[in-house]
Amino acid sequence: MTNVRKLTRPDGTRFYQVRWRTPDGKHRTKGGFTTKKAAEDYATEVEHAQQRGTTFDPKAGGVTFRAVAGEWLASRHDLKPRTRAGYEYALAAAEKHRGKARELCIDATFGGYPLNKITRTYISEWVQRMTTADKKPSTVRHAYFLVRMVLAQAVVDGRLAENPAGYVKLPSERSASGGTPGVVDDPDQFLTAAQVSALVDATPWPYNVMVHLAAWSGLRAAELAGLQVGDVELPAKAINPNAAAKPGQLRVERTVIVIDGVVGYDTPKTKGSRRRVPLTPATVDVLRDYLAAHPRGDEAGAPLFPASVLVAAKPTGKRATDENGKRVVPKAEDALAALAVEEAEARLTLDWDSPPRHPSFYKSVYRPAVLRANRLTPSAGLPPGLKFHALRHTYASLCVAASIPPLAIARFMGHSKVTTTLSVYAHLFEDDHADAMAALGAMDSTPARASNVIRLRG
Repeated sequence: MTNVRKLTRPDGTRFYQVRWRTPDGKHRTKGGFTTKKAAEDYATEVEHAQQRGTTFDPKAGGVTFRAVAGEWLASRHDLKPRTRAGYEYALAAAEKHRGKARELCIDATFGGYPLNKITRTYISEWVQRMTTADKKPSTVRHAYFLVRMVLAQAVVDGRLAENPAGYVKLPSERSASGGTPGVVDDPDQFLTAAQVSALVDATPWPYNVMVHLAAWSGLRAAELAGLQVGDVELPAKAINPNAAAKPGQLRVERTVIVIDGVVGYDTPKTKGSRRRVPLTPATVDVLRDYLAAHPRGDEAGAPLFPASVLVAAKPTGKRATDENGKRVVPKAEDALAALAVEEAEARLTLDWDSPPRHPSFYKSVYRPAVLRANRLTPSAGLPPGLKFHALRHTYASLCVAASIPPLAIARFMGHSKVTTTLSVYAHLFEDDHADAMAALGAMDSTPARASNVIRLRG
């Protein structure tokens, strides 16, 4: 129970004080109310909080956001290592962020603030500053939602009466992308089978196999890196060439993560991501030849694809110059793209004991391969900025073109719900519905009466 008392200060002014007892038997007070109504309103809040089972302590809101954020992160035992690492970096001290990001990072903005001093207006102004600084809408939204989660926990713990992060307007991803958020409809994200072949041919071994597999199995980059030899299940060669062979398949059991420079394995992204993906006959043949050349192809626990280190080019003693004789320093990816595929392969030192690291693979192998493919096969017309994840989108488009049902595509791609597949690749499933409308229209047709039918009743 709470009670309101009227008190008098030494100077003769009067004020009202609210008194209550916490569940542990301690007395709490809150004074300074100039009117009885204000004190009674506060007393009502205290009683409401106690009925909900939370301890109402007006001093609890004085703790800093930094301290509460640390407690919140420590309590999140449900987070995957990659997600935890991302949260830790986002909540890290400003010194750990680079450039202008320091001024707008969460810790620099809220770290030293007491919780009860953080207002909705202050959070809204922070969101606006990030937007004005040309931060991507997704970046702004992720940072905001992290702050809101920390403050929501403070409400649950009785440190705040309500979450000040509520009702903050966020930038729309639609305005940035020009389309519907979450829907992939950029033509540059979908390659044809011929473009995939050109890219595979321009990629040095063994990563040409990984590129082929990305486009024809739809695995995410971390899933491809996490594959082991034992995850590849190839059918025995059919004795009867006319008989339909059982398709090979890949088991997706783990992903590769890199945290603080240390490579490790993690579980797949979602429960639906742990799956078996069937393979085309051509991909089965590619993998059969690849495993025959794999140095550890008979070890089930060996990485399917190796890590690699780019060997520095030998100096030629000649300076690169333009048509005017002025010295130029080509970009690393341009210099690698100018190499023949065999020369690019010779520049790689392979480590078959470790899985590949996507950042190094992307810079030293994939990006030059995209540029090299356009040089070797101009008709391929690959988008110069083609992302590796576009190969996963390509797989979805190839499956749709092959008339594979959406539910099967969702299972192959590791989507937890078929609605994800239908929404992300909505435009791929569009057709003219001619067959459906013809069938529907047939139900409306009235059969003509035969001339020898006599009506019995008027």
